[in-house]
Amino acid sequence: MQDIDGNQVDIGDTVKVLVIRENIRRILSEEEREPTMEMLGNDFEIEDLVNDNTQISVSYQHGCLWGGLYLFPHEFRLIKKAKRNK
Repeated sequence: MQDIDGNQVDIGDTVKVLVIRENIRRILSEEEREPTMEMLGNDFEIEDLVNDNTQISVSYQHGCLWGGLYLFPHEFRLIKKAKRNK
């Protein structure tokens, strides 16, 4: 999977959230709105590759069932690669 700049990303890498789609913003509950919108412009670790590796999953509460985003490549930028065991 690649980010907005074409950089390869994987689980554990750190990315910056660049966009939160309008259709997501419209459906957020009052409880979810503030913490989700605060993700914009901030860095998060990729928790999973989802939807046939077309999106990444990040969350503001690691491992939560809600409280995160599925992002398409144009919606995030790689900040730091995770250290991988060789």
